[in-house]
Amino acid sequence: MVAVAGIASVTVATAVAATKDKTFSAGTFELGFGGSESVSKSFKVKTKGKIQDVDVQVALQNQQNSDYVLLLQHPSGETIHLSSGNGGSGNGFGSGQGCGSTVTFDDEATADIEDTEGVNTLLFGEYQPEQVNENVNEPGMDELEGKKLNGKWTLIATNTEPTGVAQLECFKLETTYKTPKK
Repeated sequence: MVAVAGIASVTVATAVAATKDKTFSAGTFELGFGGSESVSKSFKVKTKGKIQDVDVQVALQNQQNSDYVLLLQHPSGETIHLSSGNGGSGNGFGSGQGCGSTVTFDDEATADIEDTEGVNTLLFGEYQPEQVNENVNEPGMDELEGKKLNGKWTLIATNTEPTGVAQLECFKLETTYKTPKK
């Protein structure tokens, strides 16, 4: 406080929210499953903030990509459709063991996962999730913007065919978020 000619001056500090980038991971794991089965892998994010952007990294080794449905569940229970029946007869989303090479679902990617329906090779790189281009009443990844970051995140993988086996190996979230005002 500074007094000038009998008038008091006060400086008020304003609260500012910071924007941060952080990757959260379930780590490298091996979660096997067979025909007509679903598996899920979850982890809890303790960091508080409001989502500005979120991308999902997945590694899934399988016998035929088009047999799989991949969903992301936000801590609120809202489910985002990442991929269903894409990738042709290719044998994996990502390559190798664990998180070394993954498929990243990013609503701002230039490639569309649905364009891989007839592709018969291993998938890797960045793709828009299927929901970005669907005209259905389901939320897309962009609808997570402004929602809370903290809580339990879950990746759900389903084999839609009665044969075949798969192994889910990696699940990560790459986030940009605003911290709470201090």
